[in-house]
Amino acid sequence: MENNRFRQTCLQNIISDHQSGSAEIACMALKALADYSQRCEEAQPSTYLKELNAFAVALQQTRPSMAILTNIIDAWLEEVNRSKHPQSDVMTLKQVALGKAEELMAQSSQANERIAQHVCDLIADNSVVLTHSISSTIIDCFTKLAKREISAIITESRPGNEGLQLAEKLSKSGIETQYITDAQLGLFMEKADVVLLGADSILADGSLVNKAGSYLTALAAHDLGIPIYVCAEKFKQSRESRETIHLEEMDSAELNLADLPHITARNIYFDVTPPRLINGWIDEEGVQTLMGTPST
Repeated sequence: MENNRFRQTCLQNIISDHQSGSAEIACMALKALADYSQRCEEAQPSTYLKELNAFAVALQQTRPSMAILTNIIDAWLEEVNRSKHPQSDVMTLKQVALGKAEELMAQSSQANERIAQHVCDLIADNSVVLTHSISSTIIDCFTKLAKREISAIITESRPGNEGLQLAEKLSKSGIETQYITDAQLGLFMEKADVVLLGADSILADGSLVNKAGSYLTALAAHDLGIPIYVCAEKFKQSRESRETIHLEEMDSAELNLADLPHITARNIYFDVTPPRLINGWIDEEGVQTLMGTPST
């Protein structure tokens, strides 16, 4: 019963977290798997693995718009379910499960650090960097860019207002920042030198799935000739297409609309930006001008 409550709490925490970026969500899921792998009391290897697999799949299903959650848990499951492991005792399996979770969390963190360095190599001193929503990858980029005397323009990113968190982090980093409503993006875009966006998923054709408003951000940047780069580790690359990706819709109560006849509130949290609007994708290997093709 206690383990069931633990699983349900972990699942609900991820479902209800509208403030963290997808890499942070994936880290939460790996921590949950690591913790559960140690607390699970199944004595037989086969039943122990069955419990771990069921919890892992349930975690993957919590946030279908986030490719990293599927991919990083798949990598964990592949190691845990290797053919030699079912012949091992439960103690050995626990060591494997914990060790792989820790390895993947470190791998994701290191990928973000490398992406941030590639961004620093790309962006000139004193640039004005515009971003929408919040991303742990983008935060790492700003942390490194703070030494380059850049300034920032950030959106509030309604309805979750993740921009408030980002504003606090940029303030602590000493980055001069203009904080704007989403509706002012078209007005402020001409003041930017470059746009950086995080990602929840990168689709097979290079399309970006990210917080709603990213598509409008890219349209404004493209219209004004402002380069836009998507910063995302390879774990965020998805096999899904624009036709098959599930864009999560959250509780419409976040929009604070009164109950009015004939009015339906919609709160779809993500949108899809086509690759034609993106100048480059920055992953841990460098800047890609076409998906899978490093720039020269």
